Amino acid sequence: MTVVSGSLDEVWQSVQGVLGTAAKDAGTAISALPAQVAGGLNEVASRVVKADSAEISPPATTSFEMSGGVAGTASSSTYVPGRDLIDEVDYSALRRAGRPRSLGNSPTFEEIQRLQGFDGPVTVATRGEVDGAVAAGQRQLFRGFEEDRYLDAFITGPVRPGGGPTGSGTYVTPLEHIALDYTDPTRTLDRATRQARVLRMALRPGTKTITLRELEKERSQAWSQVTRELEAVRGIANRTDEENARYAALQDKELTFADIGQYGALRGWDAIDGSATFSNKEWVVLNPTALLVQRREP
Repeated sequence: MTVVSGSLDEVWQSVQGVLGTAAKDAGTAISALPAQVAGGLNEVASRVVKADSAEISPPATTSFEMSGGVAGTASSSTYVPGRDLIDEVDYSALRRAGRPRSLGNSPTFEEIQRLQGFDGPVTVATRGEVDGAVAAGQRQLFRGFEEDRYLDAFITGPVRPGGGPTGSGTYVTPLEHIALDYTDPTRTLDRATRQARVLRMALRPGTKTITLRELEKERSQAWSQVTRELEAVRGIANRTDEENARYAALQDKELTFADIGQYGALRGWDAIDGSATFSNKEWVVLNPTALLVQRREP
């Protein structure tokens, strides 16, 4: 669920033209690259095409209870906090590992979720529990679905990530009317049907969030470091097998960082707050186990 701003849309359209169908997991996320690295998109895109043919246990989980407690039923899941994996991951292995068991078009992101333990289900909570999270300072969030089966699949899990200008993840908004719009692109449904396809939710208190602007600033610094290392290895004449392997690993690292959702998940963030950047105030949830979703009324 996303509304792309004009400038980001122009960047993505240019990238899409270069990548074509070979984009796969780097695809929509490259549109999120900050301006200072946008000039290198064509080179990155060509690497995606070349790398496309190429082809870790999750941390121990800890439970979390809100003030008042999350109902101890089968619909409650365990919140798994993330940790910083930036310097621990084998990026070539990461990009290969996700492909065979991917749910969608973001296999690398899904593999990062598995490494972090972010691949668990959401918690279905009561209205009072979601109210409690909002009262504790969490933003009330909504997500709309075009079909009931998509909504049901979201609740029962696993949550299938999407993509957009803030990279891979689950797009939500604090604006209910925006979520309503996503339930009915053709504008043919009555309001009651549309409302039934909107889920109200909130992040659990204590979860880790970061603004999109803060994460872009951090990611651009990390990106620049990888670029410098790539340039240094590229300049070596008659590279050894070890140097070629390092060059390939750095390319995979660069491609992974191209998706800011992937970068944020590697850093252990639960969600990215893009509300100051986009008119629809969108957030991207990287860790579905951090979500409390209000139980649907019968």
